[in-house]
Amino acid sequence: MKKNVVLLLLSLLFDILSVSAQEQRPPNIIVIISDDAGYGDFSVQGSKQFHTPHIDYLANSGIRFLQGYVTESVCSPSRAGLLTGRYQQRFGHEYNIGSHQPSDCPDYIGMRTDQITLADALHTLGYHTGAIGKWHLGSLDKYHPLNRGFDEFFGFRGGGAHYFGQGQKYFNIERQMDTVRVPVDYLTDAFGNEACRYIERNREKPFFLYLAFNAVHTPMEAREDDLAPFAYITEKQRRILGGMTKALDRAVGNVLQTLQDNHLTGNTLVWFINDNGGNTGLNGACNAPLNGKKGTLLEGGIRVPFFVRWPAGLPRHTTYDKPVSSMDIFATSVAAAGGDAQKIVDSLAQARFPAEWARVEKRKRPRAGEGWQLDGVNLIPYLKGTKEGSPHPRLCWRRAAVAAIRDGDWKLIRMPDRPPLLYNISEDMSEQHDLFREEKDTAERLMKELFEWEKLLAHPAWRTDPFWIQYNIKLYDKKYDLTQPEGEER
Repeated sequence: MKKNVVLLLLSLLFDILSVSAQEQRPPNIIVIISDDAGYGDFSVQGSKQFHTPHIDYLANSGIRFLQGYVTESVCSPSRAGLLTGRYQQRFGHEYNIGSHQPSDCPDYIGMRTDQITLADALHTLGYHTGAIGKWHLGSLDKYHPLNRGFDEFFGFRGGGAHYFGQGQKYFNIERQMDTVRVPVDYLTDAFGNEACRYIERNREKPFFLYLAFNAVHTPMEAREDDLAPFAYITEKQRRILGGMTKALDRAVGNVLQTLQDNHLTGNTLVWFINDNGGNTGLNGACNAPLNGKKGTLLEGGIRVPFFVRWPAGLPRHTTYDKPVSSMDIFATSVAAAGGDAQKIVDSLAQARFPAEWARVEKRKRPRAGEGWQLDGVNLIPYLKGTKEGSPHPRLCWRRAAVAAIRDGDWKLIRMPDRPPLLYNISEDMSEQHDLFREEKDTAERLMKELFEWEKLLAHPAWRTDPFWIQYNIKLYDKKYDLTQPEGEER
């Protein structure tokens, strides 16, 4: 016990010294993304089976969002919303890449090139920018990270990858735009180690690191030594998930340790978020106590583990209970760096796309799919308590045949094959009591608000395969486990 207290005090001292040494410099910014992790699969989120001390430390030493949402329940659209600070449906990025119809034109399958990214915006403020891990925002060169504001890239362009190099001696990973052969260890470790090297190389200047792990996305592959603590778990997929989660936590811990070793902890803004809800069944994830899974607009599909830490600029050791969105990472990060996100986006759009900018300005009110209006907000005043109210009185979602809106405590899901589903989230976060018949006036109001939001959206740039539409609708008929699996004594 005394040892733990001493370590904690030393950690706090290092943070204080780090803040003092760097208080004149804009903060470094790191966005860490996990992939398909369950809402309840980190111990800070209540897991009884998976012990994640490093992720827990990041969450507990910063701010843990109790109602953190992403903009979509599948990988690619969610990442597009995060990196642009906008509803990705505004620019046609509504469906996933990889499940699109084969008849779609590949030239349009990617994050639209007239969109301004967080890396673009931070570049204007003097940041060096790096992307590591999973991209999944377009496979053509025009969609490549190096053409979207990033100075460095180490990772893969698609939506998934094997963790052991498919039995080969090397991974085929891109460094910049060249495929390189990386000796096989374990892909999660490789990305974590590369992130540590990136931090060390750039420690003398402000940097932005987008660290997008593919863990714990399928295929289910874990190191033998990581599997050992979970031998007692009889369900194979969940046992492997435990090992993959352990590796993810280790990689996050190495990144945090590298920041501390380089005296960067205090003035580094670190975000941690999952890209969508856990993929229960396919990877054995647990979203308890939320209903639903990846692919649905139930809470289990869009409500995720979401934390932020910046010792020099934000409160510590606390939680925030108002709804926030992954879109907010853009505006908040730019504000922390000393910029105005909307002004920077407008300036870049005007310089890069003058003809389109002039058309939009002439009309005053952009048509659906036009303009560069940010939907995310700067959370700093809310987190510091200098601004009251909710950052998002209303949040919306749409993909294929299903759409949803959350307004205050009310959430409505519009279905194609049945009446809408209506829940009071503050009283029923597990979405077990559909109140549509009892609250038809509320449902009608939310349907109208949802339609008004949809007027802002572009037509999808590509279409998802009909199989996925049918599959996702069927997911609403499933019964999900709302309790944590039993753990063992640690």
